[in-house]
Amino acid sequence: MSKTCLILDCFSLVYRSFFGLPTTIKRQDGQAINAVLGFYNTVTGLMEQFRPDYVFVASDHPSPTFRHELFPDYKGQRPPMPDELKSQIPLIEDIVHCLGAPLVKLEGYEADDVIGTISKHAPSDTHCFIVTTDHDALQLVSTDVTVISPNSRANKVFTPELVAHEMGVPPKRVPDLKALMGDASDNIPGIPLVGPKTAKRWLGIYDSLDGVIENAHLLPGKAGKNLLEGQEDALLYRHLATIERDVPTFCCWKAGRLAFDERQVRQTLDSMGIRASIPQVC
Repeated sequence: MSKTCLILDCFSLVYRSFFGLPTTIKRQDGQAINAVLGFYNTVTGLMEQFRPDYVFVASDHPSPTFRHELFPDYKGQRPPMPDELKSQIPLIEDIVHCLGAPLVKLEGYEADDVIGTISKHAPSDTHCFIVTTDHDALQLVSTDVTVISPNSRANKVFTPELVAHEMGVPPKRVPDLKALMGDASDNIPGIPLVGPKTAKRWLGIYDSLDGVIENAHLLPGKAGKNLLEGQEDALLYRHLATIERDVPTFCCWKAGRLAFDERQVRQTLDSMGIRASIPQVC
């Protein structure tokens, strides 16, 4: 029987929880715990739904990544983390630890790279479910990897077919698409005048960014000229948008086995002033 691995994008779920619940949710000393409560409820709900054999939580490292070294403006438009959320991060890490899940982060890389590495190197009999609101992860979708986008009503389940339908390209071409049309969420500019429709049309004709560049001299209009003149930029943007899948992180599958001490979970919740049930996963 195949096994299941749940890979959680920590900050994706943390931000979703923070903005999804009011900051008036506080413990007696005035510390906001809305993100902590939302994160705990989301994670334990997923545990009960999927009853995974393995659970990993991937997080961004506070240091700059290799992408910032290649392109200093990468994600440069993003505002700093709100103070009311920043103060909750240590509590959220305590939640992860009490649930027995490894919290994996690596200097120079993003959580996406950790997620890509874990999902690529999963045991052959294991299906990975990546839980994130970040569409960058859609490039990882395959017959063995599914992306779950959490929703309060019904989680969205991204299979290869759904990615192709919604993005207009198969999962492996998502970085090529973003290289051409840009990605505002990561501050990747893309090629001027190349929008989603043009990028999808070009990739539909020439299959990949390499094929599009090879035939750039045949592309009409100002958009085609911009690509012809910006080929190196396009290749850089694809590199920025591509999730690394062989980062030097230690991935111990034994450590990722779903197992926790209910008493420790209760003690952790009580110390935070959170009244919530312990997940029933056995």
